Amino acid sequence: MVTAIYPALREKGGIWLGWSGKTAPRQLSLTAKNYLKGNIEFLTIDFTESEVENYYSGFSNRTLWPLVHSFPTKVRMKDEEYKAYNRVNRKFAEVLYPHLQPGDIIWVQDYHLIPLGMNLRKMGWGGPIGFFLHTPFPPSEIFWILPWARQMLDDFMCYDLVGFHTEKFRENFESSLSIDFEGKYENHCFRKGRENLKTGVYPIGIDPQSFREWSVSPKALKQVNSIGKYIGDRAMILGVDRLDYTKGIVERLKTFERFLEKYPLWKRRVSLIQISSPSRTRITEYINQKRQVEMMVGEINGRFADADWTPISYLYRSYDQESLAGFYRSANICFVSPLRDGMNLVAKEYVASQSNNPGVLVLSRFCGAAEYMKEAVIVNPYDLDGTARALKLALEMPQNERKSRWISLMERVERNSAKAWRDRFLSDLTSRQPDFYPDITLETDGKSLDGVMVPFGKTRKTDLPFDKNGAES
Repeated sequence: MVTAIYPALREKGGIWLGWSGKTAPRQLSLTAKNYLKGNIEFLTIDFTESEVENYYSGFSNRTLWPLVHSFPTKVRMKDEEYKAYNRVNRKFAEVLYPHLQPGDIIWVQDYHLIPLGMNLRKMGWGGPIGFFLHTPFPPSEIFWILPWARQMLDDFMCYDLVGFHTEKFRENFESSLSIDFEGKYENHCFRKGRENLKTGVYPIGIDPQSFREWSVSPKALKQVNSIGKYIGDRAMILGVDRLDYTKGIVERLKTFERFLEKYPLWKRRVSLIQISSPSRTRITEYINQKRQVEMMVGEINGRFADADWTPISYLYRSYDQESLAGFYRSANICFVSPLRDGMNLVAKEYVASQSNNPGVLVLSRFCGAAEYMKEAVIVNPYDLDGTARALKLALEMPQNERKSRWISLMERVERNSAKAWRDRFLSDLTSRQPDFYPDITLETDGKSLDGVMVPFGKTRKTDLPFDKNGAES
């Protein structure tokens, strides 16, 4: 997500509000910290240990994350975690609201912050608020297993525009919004009473020029030379992921094992380098995933390795983008095989880092990128035999076909860049603002709060509709 948002915000400037990644006692966690980097003001807040456990590790990553990725058996539902989710979103709103000025545009990113728009509306903000979901949106029959599905759809209705990576994700959202939810759809616009929500499809991208430059930088070339000494004249298959059960890393390792079984002539001629950056290391499911991956790597290497050849190199660490560009440049195949993914920018980063002798992108059909990158070798990661055959096809693909596919892919990567994603979304968000906003009345402790909402956030600021302890009045 940062790969796309940072270049998108860097050009125009603005405030980037988020969690600092640190914890603090409750009284200190309410104090926002800010610093400038170029024309971006970073505004951060700390969480308490309880907020990390219940909001972040709990509802965000043990309830919403598996839900939106259609892993219903992994969804954990606890009332106290949902309450913490709403409390933290009110906290973000309280921090942001005093910084808002007439003419501001608010763009909320991802599932951690769905109720943020609703909280800002309650405070009296009448300017444009957009929301973008960086994950998939699940089919309605999965979304509605959530006990708080209706409340969350009400939260969505407080946005002017909600964006998705693909048409399928938008269809799933609109289907959920239509089930037992009174309102009317017309041209992807849902009207319920005085609320009016527009949906749109905006495939997120990267900054391809940066990856072109990084791939030939001294740091990347040093990485290329280091890999070359290790790989030698063997072919290289590369996997780059956060360590997450949605990324299909276990299935990827099983596929590579099946490949070596089915095509023994490729033994000693190919190596898999799997980079897995640490992720959500406090959550049990991720701890178990790490153990399973490490065990599988050891078993496969123990079974197939020779004294001078290790089939799999497993790197459990994070690399900066410049170093990753060196890995991308070296790889004959980039093996992107999530079981479910919103977009997957690794696929686009790999394409942007290639030269005139490009490698092959092997891509899961279950990620959003597959909808736009048809020239990749598309696979079903659950089908080990079929995906093993696809790896053989990619390794044996002649240069002219590799180059033809890469040229077409690169055109799409450049057309759907991070800048294009930003410009399309913000253009649609601002273009649908009406000439005026109607007066609204907010109820709090028996008193009304009048906010006269006019274009682009020109509001009369009022007392916040929350008591001193952060609870709704």
